[in-house]
Amino acid sequence: MPVKTDELWAKMNGSFDFIRREIRVGPDTATLFYIETICDSSYISQYIIEPLASVRQGFKDKAEVAQAIYASKIGEVQDLAAALEHLLTGDPVLVFEALEHSIFFDAKKIETRAVEKSQFEASLVGSNESFNELLVNNVSLLRKRMATEKLQFESLTLGSQSKTQAVLVYLDGTAPSDLVRTVRQKLSEMENTFVLDIHYVTEVLSPDKSLFDTIGYSDKPDAVAAKLFEGRIAVLVNGSPFALTAPSFFLESLQAPDDYSGNRLFASMLRLVRLISALISLLLPGFYVAVTTHHFSLIPSAFVFKLAVSRSGVPFPTVVEVILMFLFFELSREAGRRLPHQIGQALSIVGALILGDAAVGAGLASQATVVVTGIYAITSFINPRLTSAVSVWAIFSIIMSACFGLHGFYMGFILLVAHLAALRSCDYPYLFPFGTERSFRKATGDVLLRGPLKKISKPFVYKGNKP
Repeated sequence: MPVKTDELWAKMNGSFDFIRREIRVGPDTATLFYIETICDSSYISQYIIEPLASVRQGFKDKAEVAQAIYASKIGEVQDLAAALEHLLTGDPVLVFEALEHSIFFDAKKIETRAVEKSQFEASLVGSNESFNELLVNNVSLLRKRMATEKLQFESLTLGSQSKTQAVLVYLDGTAPSDLVRTVRQKLSEMENTFVLDIHYVTEVLSPDKSLFDTIGYSDKPDAVAAKLFEGRIAVLVNGSPFALTAPSFFLESLQAPDDYSGNRLFASMLRLVRLISALISLLLPGFYVAVTTHHFSLIPSAFVFKLAVSRSGVPFPTVVEVILMFLFFELSREAGRRLPHQIGQALSIVGALILGDAAVGAGLASQATVVVTGIYAITSFINPRLTSAVSVWAIFSIIMSACFGLHGFYMGFILLVAHLAALRSCDYPYLFPFGTERSFRKATGDVLLRGPLKKISKPFVYKGNKP
């Protein structure tokens, strides 16, 4: 059905930035519609209005319209709904009622941040470029690093009302076809009224109820490009400075961008440090509660006396003491996160020191408990991707240890491993490559230790049957 100017004007007339402009084209009149806040007015004047106004004989058919306009991208508009969609995404619409013909052309001008240094994954040696909130800029940053014709960008429109632009990115022939098909199907079945951020997509691709992120995030184009070359997919959403990558595995939480930019032996050592830190932050508080509550015989005699003296003035059981210190620490960390960066970082550190010293002085906690909480705090900061999951599972381990001693501690650890083993990331096991010998051999060289780049720079996500 041809677009009518009166109908289009009636739909958008309430918006102050909606512009309607009549252009005389020979004996006929064309009507130009655009939203000036997201369009380039000077471009429209120079390359659209001026060429049309210079036409003296008018247009005899639709083919002559495209030849008269100096726009790089032109397309036909079939109906009113399509015209509204183009207008709201920054494409002006030109209506020729005499020819019953309407077209759109590209004249977007949307303000956004420049390409800045990554704040989420800062690198000391490698690239520091990061995505911003404009989809076309993010696509160009990937194109710059992946000069291959196999790189595919599938356009998506998410949200029934927001009409948010998104792209599904993958390397044709490298990404498993079943993975691409699964993600494409889930995205096409989204029923959200609006999509404003990448996390709306995450909940669709990762329906598991878990504190562990089974979908990866990155704001670094080089990191996303590396994952695409490995055989994964990425999703970019207009308005979000992050890219979603899948599948994502648990061991990636122990890796950092600098691992691939520096000495591989030192990077391997740091990975082991991160793994030990994750285990300490998960297990140390629960083990401390289990031993000091139910198993004093396992503690050396000299240390038992010192521990008894330090706890002599504390009126609470050990489990209450530890949870109270955890609460102080989490409050301090949350306050530091919400305040401006310069103030928040200082407040979180000073606040934790003051609260710990005050708690010992007031008899609310022993010195040993403050030390254990401090070690937990330091180790939990080493793996920021695991911070939220570690804090909750540590409290769960504390409660289990307080109730059942070391038996509860072991039970909590087994439940944690079972939970991780049950998680899936786009139908791939979250603990990949652990689980089968075949999958471990496939990923050998970049698991706990970082191998030479020439050996690990290859696809390892399975095609066809999943591991």
